[in-house]
Amino acid sequence: MFDSKGNSSPIIDWTTLPPEIFEIIITYLDLDEVKALRLTARKFAEKCIGPRFLVSIEQPTLDVSLHNLRSLYALACNPALSNKIYSLTLLATNLDSSELEKNVKSGKYTVHTARGPFFEAVTTPYTPEELSSAKSDLDWFEEQRKARANESSEEMLELLQLLLKGFGKLDSIHLDGAFIRGREQRVSTSQGKWYPLWMRASSIFSLVVTALAQSGVSVKKFNAYRQTPRCCIPSGHITTYASDLDSEQLGIVVKSLESLELSMSVEVQSALNSTDTVENSKRDEDTESEYEDETEDHLICDDPGEVLDVGTPGITSLLKPALALRELDLFFRNTLERGKLDSYNRLIESMAHETQFPLLEKCAFSGFPAKGDSILLFLQKHPGLRSFTLHECTLTTGSWTPIFSYMNQSMPGLEKVSFSNLYEKFIQDPKLEEQEEEGSPQQIYGMVNLHPIWDTDRPRLWDSFTTTQGREVHTRNFNHEELKKGLMFRPVVKRRGRSKSSPEVMRWVNSRRALYGPP
Repeated sequence: MFDSKGNSSPIIDWTTLPPEIFEIIITYLDLDEVKALRLTARKFAEKCIGPRFLVSIEQPTLDVSLHNLRSLYALACNPALSNKIYSLTLLATNLDSSELEKNVKSGKYTVHTARGPFFEAVTTPYTPEELSSAKSDLDWFEEQRKARANESSEEMLELLQLLLKGFGKLDSIHLDGAFIRGREQRVSTSQGKWYPLWMRASSIFSLVVTALAQSGVSVKKFNAYRQTPRCCIPSGHITTYASDLDSEQLGIVVKSLESLELSMSVEVQSALNSTDTVENSKRDEDTESEYEDETEDHLICDDPGEVLDVGTPGITSLLKPALALRELDLFFRNTLERGKLDSYNRLIESMAHETQFPLLEKCAFSGFPAKGDSILLFLQKHPGLRSFTLHECTLTTGSWTPIFSYMNQSMPGLEKVSFSNLYEKFIQDPKLEEQEEEGSPQQIYGMVNLHPIWDTDRPRLWDSFTTTQGREVHTRNFNHEELKKGLMFRPVVKRRGRSKSSPEVMRWVNSRRALYGPP
């Protein structure tokens, strides 16, 4: 080797440098350059895994596929790297090429531009190069669908089990979802065809729970689609999956679980067989066009009691062994266009009677129908609660009064309570309704006015609306000091106070529909 003057100089073997010096040198490189250097030689691959590289490792977020699971397994097999992984985010995705197909057919596409609070849509014709690229993307979608159709569920389960063993212990596993609308375009699930996404999400939930049971890996936090808009697992599917695991396997899944967040729903029309896994997603995507204008065919509109499995619901079976649980957040969405939800009150009822979590500090139930004595029993069995949330809850039997009284008088450790859209039945005298014919008293549902008798302040606009009988508070949070004053609310008005049309009412109606109604 020669310098600029032609003099020879010794050849430096960079791979033999002491680790301290080598680490100082690579501080002059950015992360991408360090990654590229690792690929040049095996020795560099080993030496580059130093403090600078390890501190930049991101927690894996990946779509569940054979290719991605193989890559994750390779990561789990590297002792230096796997020790830095404490959280996995696994995505249930739906391939959505409908907009791209429409654009290619029309020869133009739409660009949405934000202008303050408004969006401007501009339609632009494809250039020849752009059209060629769009057609290439359609070919890519077709390749992805074929790849999914050829995936082996057994191989995916084996890979997931092995990679979980490789990581050994994880703080958290998050299940999330997205729509794929291009090679690099992944969008929220807030818009799009919900049915194939739910089937994919349900299958991945089964895959992960089964792999956890078989691997014996310890997980502290498990979040299944709780922060994923419009994505739930039908309750009957959870029962089916839980029935495939014995009590020992269920115990393995939740033995170290400290936090569980889960989005559930009313049963949907097409039952998912317990032996079906991710392969169902391909079939669902192939047939989704059949349902484009017939979403009601997916919803069970008869009495849901007929479609629930006999015996203990799956969520209760899953939770029974979770004795280390400290946080529980369960969400329930009503997919029914019509029909009763009452029989689903046994979800909370079974949890109240068959489970007890000695360490539970934080609990949230959203969207569930329930019996009053079931909620009361649950509270009595968990006196250590510091935070309790009840949103969109309808009592099928009983009253809220004893529940409020118990929280106020027998739970001194309660520091935070959040209520929203709480309903119960009360006797309605037809004589008090001008539009009703005279007759015997009837039972109707009324919403609890969450305005305490001790509070003289005007309710916040976004937490209330005006009715013909006065201001109705639908949402209210209470801190520890407010709880000391008592959970005593203004009584439910015996006359049906009609809500007056207003921005507050529309915001409330739209919010309830988006969160808890059919997708």
